[in-house]
Amino acid sequence: MRKIAEALRGDFVISGRPAWGYSLLCALGICLPLLLGVVLGRVPQGAAAALGGYLTVFGDAPGLPYGERARKLLVATLMVTLGSGLGALMQPHPWPAVAVMGLVALAGGYWPVISVSSMLAVALAYFAPAGMSVPVRMELAAAGGLLMTLLLVVLWPVRRLQPLRAALEEAGAALADLLEAGGRAPLSDESWEVLRRRAGTAVDDAARAFCLYRVSEEDDRALRRLLATLTRILHETVALRVLRAAAAQADMGTEWAGELEEAVGPLARALREAVSLGGSAAVPEALEAMGHFAERVEEVRRSAHAGEAPLPAAALLGQVRRCLDRIGMAVRSVAQQAAEGVEIGPRLPRFGRLRRPVFSTGYHPVRLGLAVSLAMALMLVIHEHYAKWFVVTVIVSLRPAYFDTVERVVLRTAGTAVGSAGAAVVLAVAPGHLYLLLFIAVCAVLGFALRGASYGYWTIFATPLSLMLSDFSLPLGWGAAAARVVLTAAGGMLALAFARLLWPRGQRAELTGRAVDMLGRHAALVRSLIDQDPDEVRARVSSAADAADRFAASLDRLDKEPGGSAPRRLRDAVTAARRLRDNALALFAVPPPSEESGPTATVLDMVADRLENVAEAVGTERPETPPDDLDRVLDELGAHVDVLTARRLDEVAGGAADQMTGVRRGIMHAAAAQPTLKGLSAEALRLAALTAPRR
Repeated sequence: MRKIAEALRGDFVISGRPAWGYSLLCALGICLPLLLGVVLGRVPQGAAAALGGYLTVFGDAPGLPYGERARKLLVATLMVTLGSGLGALMQPHPWPAVAVMGLVALAGGYWPVISVSSMLAVALAYFAPAGMSVPVRMELAAAGGLLMTLLLVVLWPVRRLQPLRAALEEAGAALADLLEAGGRAPLSDESWEVLRRRAGTAVDDAARAFCLYRVSEEDDRALRRLLATLTRILHETVALRVLRAAAAQADMGTEWAGELEEAVGPLARALREAVSLGGSAAVPEALEAMGHFAERVEEVRRSAHAGEAPLPAAALLGQVRRCLDRIGMAVRSVAQQAAEGVEIGPRLPRFGRLRRPVFSTGYHPVRLGLAVSLAMALMLVIHEHYAKWFVVTVIVSLRPAYFDTVERVVLRTAGTAVGSAGAAVVLAVAPGHLYLLLFIAVCAVLGFALRGASYGYWTIFATPLSLMLSDFSLPLGWGAAAARVVLTAAGGMLALAFARLLWPRGQRAELTGRAVDMLGRHAALVRSLIDQDPDEVRARVSSAADAADRFAASLDRLDKEPGGSAPRRLRDAVTAARRLRDNALALFAVPPPSEESGPTATVLDMVADRLENVAEAVGTERPETPPDDLDRVLDELGAHVDVLTARRLDEVAGGAADQMTGVRRGIMHAAAAQPTLKGLSAEALRLAALTAPRR
């Protein structure tokens, strides 16, 4: 119960600014057909068109570019229209309708394009009052959907770039926050993870937004360069944090840390200005601060050559400087590219190519189909108009996770009670369709304004909105309000029963496969660091992160199963995987190994082998192979750094302080790679231990 209470409390937290302009457009798309129906004396027809528009808007995604939004809305209009026609077609055939409705729900569970709005369209059309032919009902649903689509994209010519600009601004701001955190005193892992996840998500969102625009070939290349630069800033910032933490443990004083922070601050400010203002005046200041830090690093290097500071620590600090230089050049590049701008003419939105269907897996589609079929069969016994709320509640409330179903049932029952009572009060005080229309308008404005800011308040307003729209042409009184609440609560109980009794713990079966996938992809990432091919390493980092996210999502769903609780060690495994990727990016930022660099490749191969062995043990449930001698090889790496240090000091004494010799290249790699390799190995071993089969 505590989980449910916390989830419900979180649902009513308003995050972000309500979208009042968007909600007014949605309210207009719903209320205009109702008003025309009342004025023209065609109330049922107006209600049918308004309901089509209301169901269509569920397919909208306000943050997407207008071409993608138009595509989604048109697809939603088509599916709602077909659903309305199917529901009306099945009206004279009650028992076949039971099977058809169940099959539609089953198909919707497997194929997301058959969305909840499509299922609702079938159910609401089937239970709608007779008297309207199938073609007319489909035409009205299509008209309502097209009207809503037109209203939501009508401002496209003047606001076509807004989603792209917003995505780039969000990416730049998130990266600037991450950069400030990475260059200063280390944050807690929890705080860093929040900033890093936000930055990674923002960069991915910007890439997806760009892919949905049609631009000239020249601007296409410019935007791709900009996205690549933002990704480079993300990776270099992660590496900077790891290298800075390693340098902080060396005996080099604290002056360099203060100057590093003084350089990072202007860089972050320049990045924010570049993406928000289309250029930055802070870039020269940032480059000047970077120059001061470079001078400090050079002083440390001279001190190390004179024997007054440890040479490996100076080499490591030099790698921090090179990492900061790459970030500075990337920020300057972002400022220049942002100042050039992108030209996108007022052409038609880009709709994209036809996509291959995406299908879901698991037991939930079967569970949903069986539950909806049973709900339909039970309601055929009474075949009252209000019986649809029993079926609708099952469709809307039954979720793949048990605790999500509980949350939906509670919120929907509360919303139904509030909406039914409110409508009854409105009609008791001032009976008439115009007053009911005003009540619907208020619910629409408040509901769609809070749709993206608070799920709880959205449900409270959206539930009565659907109630009023589907029953707009019928008399509404206290008896109807009570019937709605009772049927909604009963439908919720049926949804809870199916969620609790049919495959309530199906997520545990997926954990093993996703753990094996996570281990395998991280092993491939580690092995790709040997050759350090930039494209391959970046692809492996992204692939490993996706696998870890899927594993974490399975743990989240496991927490929502009855009696389920994700083991703490598996949560820690996700953290270990993230730290492993951080160290991999830091090692990728280090100069590649040379003949003088020591056993770097051996360490990486052994770490990858360890992860692959554990992945095989998890997948086959067999004991893992005996441990290797990784610790001995890491000790050899430390001894190799000592040997290179002595040889390099001999070269400096011989007058080769500024020459790029093989020994110098070797210590540049080995001194910076040693702490990152130790961190990578430690996190890989920890990941292996946390995911290994329990005996």
